Amino acid sequence: MRGQGDRMTIGAFARATDVTTSALRFYDDCGLVRPDAVDPVTGYRYYSPDQIDEVVLIRQLRQAGLPLEDVRRLLTGPVEIAEELLTAHLRTLERAVEVARANATTALTLIRDRTSDLSVPGHTLAEAIGQVAPAAGTDPAIRILGGVLIEATAGELRLVATDRYRLAARSISTRGRRRAPAAAVVAATQLNRVRQWIGDQESVRLRFADPHLRLDAPGGERLLPTIDGTFPSYRVVLDDLPETLTRIVAPREALVTALGGDPRASLDLLVGDDLTVRPSVHDTTVTVPADITGPPVAVSFRFTTLHPALSASVGPDVMLQISRPDKPVVVRSADDGDFTTLVMPVRATTPPAPRGEPWTSRPRPRPTRP
Repeated sequence: MRGQGDRMTIGAFARATDVTTSALRFYDDCGLVRPDAVDPVTGYRYYSPDQIDEVVLIRQLRQAGLPLEDVRRLLTGPVEIAEELLTAHLRTLERAVEVARANATTALTLIRDRTSDLSVPGHTLAEAIGQVAPAAGTDPAIRILGGVLIEATAGELRLVATDRYRLAARSISTRGRRRAPAAAVVAATQLNRVRQWIGDQESVRLRFADPHLRLDAPGGERLLPTIDGTFPSYRVVLDDLPETLTRIVAPREALVTALGGDPRASLDLLVGDDLTVRPSVHDTTVTVPADITGPPVAVSFRFTTLHPALSASVGPDVMLQISRPDKPVVVRSADDGDFTTLVMPVRATTPPAPRGEPWTSRPRPRPTRP
């Protein structure tokens, strides 16, 4: 049995392996890397220095875009399997090198150009807008919900949008310091119009000057009008989320494909031994490979809320955290703890099945008239 001094806290271990603490928790949740010990009183995770090499290898494989199942095969299989998998991802690795080079160049530019305003890499801000803006509302009667909240603090920029059925939030690390937090709500349509321009800039400096949000960059400047009003208190929603009971990790593209393409559909997600998707527009079901922990559950969504949430995620895998069928479901990008979407379900049309009983043996109940 190791002494306490031989163990590393999750923060120290994250720094030693160059992964985020949220990624380490994700590896634990899906059974890929377990902590060396967990304090029974505080719940704090502790890791052994002997685990550093394994987590570094996993990080490299995930950055190469390998799905979880391929990572497991590579870690436990013969060298021939590893060579086959990594050779197939050679082009992805080359693209990752190009991205790393661009990030290093941007970081050097930001270090040389420190100001009192917040600066972020242009491609990162454009990516965040693309992830969050689809969750904004479209009802012209509620203008504030048609906007994206942009909050700036020392060291962080957060983008939030909600249409009351979805809530998307993304955090970005920033350069520069502010004496006090600042916030502005900008119409999602306005942000989408300048998103391409933002993505073309090495860095973008944000200046909060009501009634505009000013974006300064090497390629010029943009003035974005802000929306008056009080944005919903999203922090209350996040803080009041109930405990996760059922957790699903599935290939994102496979799950998106299983949803179909009919925006009128409602979708039953049937979680038992497998993850089964059944659209309301037909009686066929699609089984999606998934890692599932927790009790069986059936939860239903509108296509127009779930599909955009999954499509906005990044990486090969997505995690769904379910507490109850009538509570918001948390959709996380498996490797990006800075982006989270909450999706509100609708009334389930199919009851959960016990473990071992196929969903296809349980017919959809007929709706009753009121």
